[in-house]
Amino acid sequence: MESANSALGAGVAAVAPPTSPAERIFALDVIRGFAVLGILLMNILGFGLTGPAYTSATAEVGGADGLNHWAWLAEMFYFEGTMRGLFTLLFGAGVILYTSRLEKAGLGLRMADLYFRRNLWLWVFGLFNAWILLWQGDILYFYGLAALFLFVFRNLPVRKLLLWAALLLCIQPIVGIRDYQALAGAHAQAPALIEKEKAGQALSKREEATLEDYRDSFKEVKPDMAQVEKANRQMRGGYQTAAYRVRNHVWHFETEFFAMMGLWECLGMMLVGMALFKSGALTLGWSTRTYLALLLAGYGFGLTVNALEIRHVLSHPGDPVAAMLPWTLTYDLGRIPTTLGHVALAMLVIRSGWFRGLLAPFAAAGRMALSNYLAQSVISLFLFTGLGLGWFGQLQRYELYYVVLGIWAMELAWSPLWLARFQYGPMEWLWRSLTRWQVQPIRKVAGMNVAGES
Repeated sequence: MESANSALGAGVAAVAPPTSPAERIFALDVIRGFAVLGILLMNILGFGLTGPAYTSATAEVGGADGLNHWAWLAEMFYFEGTMRGLFTLLFGAGVILYTSRLEKAGLGLRMADLYFRRNLWLWVFGLFNAWILLWQGDILYFYGLAALFLFVFRNLPVRKLLLWAALLLCIQPIVGIRDYQALAGAHAQAPALIEKEKAGQALSKREEATLEDYRDSFKEVKPDMAQVEKANRQMRGGYQTAAYRVRNHVWHFETEFFAMMGLWECLGMMLVGMALFKSGALTLGWSTRTYLALLLAGYGFGLTVNALEIRHVLSHPGDPVAAMLPWTLTYDLGRIPTTLGHVALAMLVIRSGWFRGLLAPFAAAGRMALSNYLAQSVISLFLFTGLGLGWFGQLQRYELYYVVLGIWAMELAWSPLWLARFQYGPMEWLWRSLTRWQVQPIRKVAGMNVAGES
């Protein structure tokens, strides 16, 4: 058995060589580059500020006036959840690319072995990103685990993929509706409970919990600035103090949040990505008219929902129930159509052919998406914690986007330079080598011009 496995391992390398330029899909690389760079637009708020800056328009954290207000409007209107959505769609598409390529190589059961090992290693990278690089918003952990369930869907036709996606994507709103109703109920009951408390009457455990939920809800819209400054000092202190704070949040996201909401969002959007890839949407397989229709429908509906959410929140300043609505009841109604609008816009830009030279660095960044995603964590760890410059809590919301521009410039510059000499990004090479239990060649040989594996 050992020798048979060794032979199969050797066969993988022989039968399934690195993807050639003719096989590589430029459009998919470009849109993946957009996604990995775009996701930093929202992640930077978690890297550089405490939680209320991400969720609230009126919180003092990061500033709420002037340029900070306009930055918040842009985030909520066009970017919130959509860059993550785009990244997740493309992960689903990558599953089809990866498994179909191995199936064509005739690897049989060995294909499943490689697939599951590949995603378990991605899960490990996610643990490293969250627990060592201290990025509490890591998505690799979610992707690695969600992909283990995704394998059984890979051969379904487009319609069945979309049906399963719709069913799974309904779970997150259902949980959100429950949470919204619970908070609205707590706010409705709170005045009477406060009066009862002031009168010295004993509260039941359920009433105490309701009152606690009511009071906790104000932490996002009216944060205790003393507590915010305490969190800032922790993050700007040594690595140990920053790790202590971040890991408490990581534990919540990788356990309760993942089980209740994260898994279902990931699976649903990955299935949509698989369906889009099979239909040709992500590889310029649709007509220009169809892309235009998707652009108008996606942006027309999604951005309208986003605008109404913003209007609702701003018309109820400091109201936790109003602030919660866009994150629960209507979140996916705005986010998913807008994400599809992004897909259509990207495909139309790529199809035009006018910007191919400008798009080439984005394609390179997309081929090195894992390396670039983790590089963002490494750079931010140095910039914002006491391990480096200690900028956490020091920059306003709009100033964080200067940092984003700097990171974008670095990644758009280094990705083509790296791929001019190497077949894969450094983390893509490590991922591939660990998946195959064999060190893979990384340097290009004369005349070779290959892209990284999806």
